[in-house]
Amino acid sequence: MKKFLIAAALGATLIGAPAFAQAAPQRGAAMLDRLDTNHDGVITKDEFNADVAARFAKLDTDKDGKVSQAEREAGRPGGGGGMGMRGMTGDMTLADMQAQAAKRFDRIDANHDGKIDQAERDAILARMGNRQAPPPADAN
Repeated sequence: MKKFLIAAALGATLIGAPAFAQAAPQRGAAMLDRLDTNHDGVITKDEFNADVAARFAKLDTDKDGKVSQAEREAGRPGGGGGMGMRGMTGDMTLADMQAQAAKRFDRIDANHDGKIDQAERDAILARMGNRQAPPPADAN
C-alpha cells in the first residue's frame, strides 16, 4: 500500500509538471504583448519605461513618490508588486524601479539595439520555460 501511495504521488507530480512549466512562459508572453503598446512586434525602451512608470503610479497609492513594502504587498497577491520587485524591502522610488527595468531590458535585448524583437522575445520565453521545467528524470 505504501509503495502504491508513493507511486501515485510521483505520477501526479509528473502529470502536473508540464502545465506548471507552461504557466510562466504564457504569463511572460501576455506581459510582452502588453508592453508592445503600438503592436508592431517590437518593444522599445520607451514602451518598456512607460510601463514601469504606469506600474509605479498604480502602486504608489498614497502618492508620496515612494512605493513601500505595504503598497507592494497590496498591489499584487503574494506581494512583490510586479516584475523585479519580489524580495525587495523598504521604499522604492520611480528611479529605483527604472534602474531595475533598464537592467532587465538590457538583459533581454541580446543584440543591444535598443529594442526587443521577436527573436529576443522568443529567447526570453524559452528561458522562462526552462527555468520552470522540472529536472530530467536521470538528473540524480
